[in-house]
Amino acid sequence: MKYFKSSQPMPGKGLGYTYYECDESHNVNRYVTFIPATGETKRVADPVVKKLYHPESLMEATEEEFRRHWPDGVEEGANTQETGGAAAPSDAGMPADAWGYINPGMTVAEAMSLHPRAGEVFAAFNLGACGYCGISGYETIGQVCAVYGVDVNTLIEVLEELIAQEQEASQSGENP
Repeated sequence: MKYFKSSQPMPGKGLGYTYYECDESHNVNRYVTFIPATGETKRVADPVVKKLYHPESLMEATEEEFRRHWPDGVEEGANTQETGGAAAPSDAGMPADAWGYINPGMTVAEAMSLHPRAGEVFAAFNLGACGYCGISGYETIGQVCAVYGVDVNTLIEVLEELIAQEQEASQSGENP
């Protein structure tokens, strides 16, 4: 098995970490998301996204790190609110409140709801189906970008520009 991890700000909750357990071909067997500040742990035994397409964009993790959040004997798919927890990797990213309208911890569906043309931005990054996928209501932009190897900061920058253009047009009385 191979293990990878990603991190992303979760609005109102701090930084969250997702640990992936994969086979040698980068097929995802299961993953667990852990939010140290709240102690929330979400375990997904049969993920919809079955393959990490750009694992080189993720951080390497160890089996021990994965099992800290999904130990043997814990029910498959069990979601828990735990007290305490293992120390998370250091946060080299931006705090959740440093983002504009869009942030990596928001769901794809939330981002799509902010502008009628947001789907075109996702499509330009080869993520066109993400807005219509059944998991868009709970899969975050950060998670989607990590799985598909898209630079999350660039995607967010383009989405932010789209919203800013609409606001400027509204303020000047133009049609966006």
